[in-house]
Amino acid sequence: MTKHPTDQATVPAPREWRSAGIVFFSVIALLVLWATFRILEPFLEAIILAAVLVTVTFGMYRRVRARLRAHSALAAVVMLLGITFLLIVPVVVIGTLLVEQASTLVNNLSSGETEQFMARLDLPSRLHWVQRFVPGFNPAAIDPRRAILPLVQQVPGWVARNGTTVIGGLAGMLIAFFMLLLSAYFFYVEGEAILEELTTLSPLPSRYDAEFATTFKDVIDATFRGHIITALIQGVVTAIGLAIAGIPGAFFWGAVATVLSLLPMVGAATVWIPAAIYLFISAEMTGSGYGHAIFLTIWGLVVVTPVDNIVRPFVMRGKSQLPAIPLLFAVLGGMEAFGFIGLVVGPLVFSLLMSIVDIYKRSFHLSRSEGEAA
Repeated sequence: MTKHPTDQATVPAPREWRSAGIVFFSVIALLVLWATFRILEPFLEAIILAAVLVTVTFGMYRRVRARLRAHSALAAVVMLLGITFLLIVPVVVIGTLLVEQASTLVNNLSSGETEQFMARLDLPSRLHWVQRFVPGFNPAAIDPRRAILPLVQQVPGWVARNGTTVIGGLAGMLIAFFMLLLSAYFFYVEGEAILEELTTLSPLPSRYDAEFATTFKDVIDATFRGHIITALIQGVVTAIGLAIAGIPGAFFWGAVATVLSLLPMVGAATVWIPAAIYLFISAEMTGSGYGHAIFLTIWGLVVVTPVDNIVRPFVMRGKSQLPAIPLLFAVLGGMEAFGFIGLVVGPLVFSLLMSIVDIYKRSFHLSRSEGEAA
């Protein structure tokens, strides 16, 4: 039989060539993945937060989409409007309130009446007794007129010097929020297709793909639930403490503490600590006693502060399948390693690690049993 030149095209390539092709393709794929990561790196936080929001609210999105006759894009827009309202309104209200309070505080501290008030307070002379226990202590070093007033007088100049930086930071936050909304829109509309594509590309058995997907969703749900419930509990106990201590508007400030508790490194302490300081100063000036001030300080340290480290792990423990102590390390270590998104990434990594170990144990045990049976 005579060979035609075209028959050579149908001859399988040598095995070495196929191996070289696999290596070459792998190198190209890794380079492209690395370049993709570098391109998306500035937006990873917004993308991950969008993925969290979509995962938590995807059931609601499906219901909205069904009511809108399967119009995915319109349903996604409705969800984004709701998310924007729920996120922006509390932030604007709290931010406006804090700016007003800070402006009032600066104006009061800059006035002559405040300097007279601090002179009457005369902290250095009232703290001479501390020298009996701490010989190196200098009461004059904590004189508010020397420590606070010079800083307050520099506030207008600082604002003038750093105004551009502040405006740039606000612009950066707006851009990040806009990227979050764009990412969330994409995940709403294409999320189901992305999951199907990932399942197709995954070399794992389908049951393990489903297990990883379930673990991911459960951890996201548990993390979101933990943050919300913990913030609500901190707000409630803060309001109770403020009300008992006689702080005006205690329940309003409890609501402020709830919102601030959602922010890492901020928390309810930004509410109850200034209130306790106010009560100490008021007691010193009026001679009404330090009972309320001492109570609020103890309440904040013993009741409010531990909520974040005690309640959150136990609230999140259910679906995440992590014991309380490892979950605490996951949350705190995740924040240390990844910043704000570490609140989600930390528990997710630990839960996925447990899933990997469990899958390995089951697969290894199965293969070993089959080998022994053979």
